[in-house]
Amino acid sequence: MISASNSWTVCVSSDVELNFLVYVARAYSICDEYFDKHGAWPNRQVSLSDQLHHELETQWQDFWNGSIQLKAEAKIQQKAALESQAPDLAVSHPMCAQLNHNHVSPFVLDQPYFEAIQHRGLREALAAQWPSFIQWWNMPAGGQAAMQYWEHIPDLIRYVREFEIEAGRPIQSFHLDVELIYNGPCKPIEVTDEYVIMPIRTDYLMKPDWWNERFKERY
Repeated sequence: MISASNSWTVCVSSDVELNFLVYVARAYSICDEYFDKHGAWPNRQVSLSDQLHHELETQWQDFWNGSIQLKAEAKIQQKAALESQAPDLAVSHPMCAQLNHNHVSPFVLDQPYFEAIQHRGLREALAAQWPSFIQWWNMPAGGQAAMQYWEHIPDLIRYVREFEIEAGRPIQSFHLDVELIYNGPCKPIEVTDEYVIMPIRTDYLMKPDWWNERFKERY
């Protein structure tokens, strides 16, 4: 997608699987230090014994880390495939900020029973929370609608132009995938230079200074 010297692309999207994993973590109060503590989400919290809580937290953390790495690798492969198929695309579209609803989902949760999940504790937790999550996600004013609203919030073209005016030069070529998570994590997760997981918080999405610092450091 990117071949012009001053081309850039930012794809803002949300992923149902990652949002579900965070929903489960919040329901069982695991990895709380990892997430934004603003509000209780979901409304119903599940209590476990200390031992089961620790085991579930470890299983969830391992699965989460593996999942986002798989997604990062899949995005790299997808980008390479697109560039090989349409090498002139960036020349005709030297800059863009787009919404990407064709989510890359390299891992399969096998909902609603999650039989592919190795650890029993995590598998049972996912199965228990899936019905309430998917009901909330598909409500007219639920999670999916909220995420699609926030996908439109960042004024990325303006942020880039303001950076170029301040820097006195065109921004360097770059591609960035931003995936949004409802009510967490506390701050953006830089999985790779081209893949960031971000909470739906104005501190990042609507703050030109945050984007400007990122552009200075990398582009």
